[in-house]
Amino acid sequence: MKKSPIKTIIPISVFAASILLSSCSSSIKSESNPTKISAEKKEVSFIPASDEDIFLYRQIGISYLCMARQIEVEFPKAISLAAKNYALLISSRHGGLIKELGKEKIPDKNIYNGAILQLLDGAMKNCPDMVPEEDKKKFLKTVEQLNQNK
Repeated sequence: MKKSPIKTIIPISVFAASILLSSCSSSIKSESNPTKISAEKKEVSFIPASDEDIFLYRQIGISYLCMARQIEVEFPKAISLAAKNYALLISSRHGGLIKELGKEKIPDKNIYNGAILQLLDGAMKNCPDMVPEEDKKKFLKTVEQLNQNK
């Protein structure tokens, strides 16, 4: 049975996007955490983001991006803020852990770059007129490169 393109893009984009989109930067801080806390050891263990969590955060980001573009926010600002919000949710709520990718914490920059790809993919499907042609071409080229590196 074949995986859906989104399930393929999520894990690949989180790791490979930081290489391909290294010009992007983010400053992400943890704020609120739905976590499991051990009273004896005072250790905080995060619950990795599930597929459902990823889907929700992705949809929030896509909605934000499309709405921001409708009120004429410049594309780089709109996608950057949407991706930072997405990355902040993964970082603060899940400690940078994504269930599908195992127990290793994903660096914030990788989460941000993966979010850029996911949000571009979603915006191209949900509000294609709001995505500049140049960004569409860059996205398609990046996905093609990621698929070649499999």
